[in-house]
Amino acid sequence: MKACVLTWGCQLNEHRSEEIEGLLQAAGYEIVSRPEEADVVILNTCMVRQRAEDKVIGRLGELWHLKKLRPLVIGVGGCMSQGRKEELLRYPAVDFVFGSANASEIPGLIERAMRGERPVSLPRPDRMERLPVRRRSPYQAYVTIAEGCSHSCAYCIVPFVRGPLRSRPMGEVLAELRELAAQGYKEVTLLGQNVDAYGLDLRDGTDFASLLREVAKLPIPRIRFTSSHPAYMTPETIAAIAEGPNICEHVHLAVQSGSDRILRAMRRGYTRERFLRIVEALRAAIPGVNITTDIIVGFPGETEEDFEQTLYLIREVGFGTVYVAMYSPRPYTPAATLPDDVPPAEKKSRLEAVLEVTRRIAQEINERKLGKVEEVLVEGYLQGKGFYYGKTRDMRTVLFPGEEGMVGNFVLVKLERATPGAIYGEPVKEPVA
Repeated sequence: MKACVLTWGCQLNEHRSEEIEGLLQAAGYEIVSRPEEADVVILNTCMVRQRAEDKVIGRLGELWHLKKLRPLVIGVGGCMSQGRKEELLRYPAVDFVFGSANASEIPGLIERAMRGERPVSLPRPDRMERLPVRRRSPYQAYVTIAEGCSHSCAYCIVPFVRGPLRSRPMGEVLAELRELAAQGYKEVTLLGQNVDAYGLDLRDGTDFASLLREVAKLPIPRIRFTSSHPAYMTPETIAAIAEGPNICEHVHLAVQSGSDRILRAMRRGYTRERFLRIVEALRAAIPGVNITTDIIVGFPGETEEDFEQTLYLIREVGFGTVYVAMYSPRPYTPAATLPDDVPPAEKKSRLEAVLEVTRRIAQEINERKLGKVEEVLVEGYLQGKGFYYGKTRDMRTVLFPGEEGMVGNFVLVKLERATPGAIYGEPVKEPVA
């Protein structure tokens, strides 16, 4: 039997799919990359934005056509299952539904579906599962340190579909990291919905800063983490990032808006001034740190003045990258009760304005790096373009000509030409392990 896992959403979902693949592989399934080759297809879904849901529904339509041609078992899990069970069950392609915290049940659910049942298992997401992992890379790895979120921003469905904050014990996290170090992994990303809130639920003195200090002692060349919430970014965490020799100089800090009025309506838990003080502290402690962010445009009640404050904040901070999205109401959230009063055309116009400003800033930042030699972890090769690509420690994309065998290695590259999305360069010596 062959199984294919399709994924939408965040890096936590990407890693959960690695776990689902590991579980299925342990149960005797061969993992394939294309639904056309599979006997079982699992959809690991996201519903942070409407667009992600629409993509899942579109894929279900495609799979239904495939299912009419031959036997195929289709299971849908993750956030959409937790929040859209009734809607999903209306689709004839769906054979079973599972939640965001019970992937371990998938083999049994498949067996029940093959017997003609249509099982649904959606326990409340209030526990963490540890599953076998089929890692998709031999040199980069994800490690989940916490799941869920207890902050409850007004627009965000994560607390409903993922449950409250649940942190893994530090000893368990460190044991997994030691295994990855022993296996020669070069880069590990620590994952959590609010990664810097790690430990607040454990009530034993554990926090994100103390975890980072322990992680910094491990022989893993690069440690990353995502995603950070400004309300939980402490001076202790900033110091731990700065002092850890293997902790990368990149912090993704989602600001969402530059308007205090909108930040209050979003229930973000900080002000514009507080965010700017965090940025100042990060840059004072970590020279060259790349601060990236998320922005939502068109939140209910956002005026042109509110939006101009967001643009001003983007210019003032000079983010390395801005991930921008138009607001879409999410069920079960406080903001869903508010009038969605910013017209779609205006949302799109504001999104384009953010992209224009951030492209200009990214170009300027990348040009300042020209002439420097940076260490790049090579991630792949662009067929037809003749370039290898990878990331610097501070999360800049670099493209360069190279030789076979570079992928998965560190290469020193002299940076020579900048675009908003990447920097082009030339290797200056042979790859180093």
